[in-house]
Amino acid sequence: MHLKVSVGLVGLCLALVGCGGGGAASAKEGGTDYPKKPVRFLVPFAAGGPSSLTALAYASCLEGSLGQPVLVENKPGGSGAVAMQELASAKPDGHTLGLGTNGPLVMNPIVNELGYSLADFTSVGVMAEMPTVLVVGADSPYANAQEFFAAAKATPGKFSVAVPGATTSAAIELKRLKDEYGIEVTAVPTAGNAEMTTNLLGGHVDALFITDHSDVAARIEDGSFKPLAISSPERAAWYPQVPTLAEVGFKELVNAVSVFGVIGPKGMPAAVLSKLEAELETCAADPAIVEQIGDRFVPDEFDGSEELQTAFTAMQDLYKPILGQ
Repeated sequence: MHLKVSVGLVGLCLALVGCGGGGAASAKEGGTDYPKKPVRFLVPFAAGGPSSLTALAYASCLEGSLGQPVLVENKPGGSGAVAMQELASAKPDGHTLGLGTNGPLVMNPIVNELGYSLADFTSVGVMAEMPTVLVVGADSPYANAQEFFAAAKATPGKFSVAVPGATTSAAIELKRLKDEYGIEVTAVPTAGNAEMTTNLLGGHVDALFITDHSDVAARIEDGSFKPLAISSPERAAWYPQVPTLAEVGFKELVNAVSVFGVIGPKGMPAAVLSKLEAELETCAADPAIVEQIGDRFVPDEFDGSEELQTAFTAMQDLYKPILGQ
């Protein structure tokens, strides 16, 4: 399945035409001997969440095809700015890569004065796309999204909702919930899915606006999480009973879809980029990788460098006016 990120009236579908197999041939013709040493892969979140698990799955595949170790390094901090700053400052030779996603890469530089922006990176290709799900605990008195939002509207700011970080799509969509629909909840930034889960199970927050993944699905299946709504433009086939936020009255809130892509520093050589893009496409079609991440989250058609850059640019164009920049 391919998720979509809405961009204003037009909308941007991330399921653009993939780059095909031309990248592999051009890499060979370029004669690059990349990589010459182990490749570092920076992840801007704590270990254990969907971003880390996605990075580890692809790293294991890439190191087999590249012939060098691909070492995943979790570098949380500054809502992802620590990892992104290090990546932007790295030598653009392909030996330092990272996981690029909406919050750290796009929203963070809009909200904060940082030493990097989207223009400081090279997009390689998409690894996974994951929607965001609004869930409450098993003992929550709210049986559905309508009840939850009605109670939240009646008591502004009382409801606490954990999000994966202060500048993630999830956090910004909750801001839009207040600005555009008059429903105020208190967003509680966390370091990722693991901390969010602990907060809800421990009774420290009322709900989670959490990136969907196998860990979330398992909690929903065992009944410890009750899903109320999903952020994607259309219902997810794997949660057919869960309405979209648009269906329950918030037609603009369809953008909290996390795109996990491989990125590198600005100025990577064309031959290196081509080789990485081709190997990433091969990994994205590997049944073992798809099984590890979940076939619902790996796009049916591979989105390469151009498509990933287009998606991130569209997110930037969408959120700049919303964030008042």
